[in-house]
Amino acid sequence: MEIRVESASADMMPRGAYVSVRVGDVLKQGKYEPQRCYNFPSIDRRRDARVDIYQHVGTCVLAVDPDSKATHEVFTTSTDPAHPPAKLKVNISAKSQEVSEKRAERSKALKGKAKDYLWAHKVEVFWRNYCSWVVITHPALA
Repeated sequence: MEIRVESASADMMPRGAYVSVRVGDVLKQGKYEPQRCYNFPSIDRRRDARVDIYQHVGTCVLAVDPDSKATHEVFTTSTDPAHPPAKLKVNISAKSQEVSEKRAERSKALKGKAKDYLWAHKVEVFWRNYCSWVVITHPALA
């Protein structure tokens, strides 16, 4: 299904506006362009489509770490002088069980890859031989 949102009058749409179209659980957003089509999966029954118009007021960037909990105070910046900077308090926290499960799964996968690499390239054999050579040729270092 394809939905196009176009202003009936060119002077009615605010400059720099954003359009949001929701059909069921699917949401599509973008900067307003009269020729833009929003593509949605086909629907099995009659649904309502919700169209919202937004104006960009400000923006800020902050680092998000999936393994930590943090609070940041940040200021937004705006390209429109009518909107002064806003101070935001942003709380970040992950679901601890979900994070620990993902971390354990990722760690297990990485350990397996590392062991496979070491085995394939015979790194353990090389280091064992090298350490033996150092002990034999430089006994003072042992």
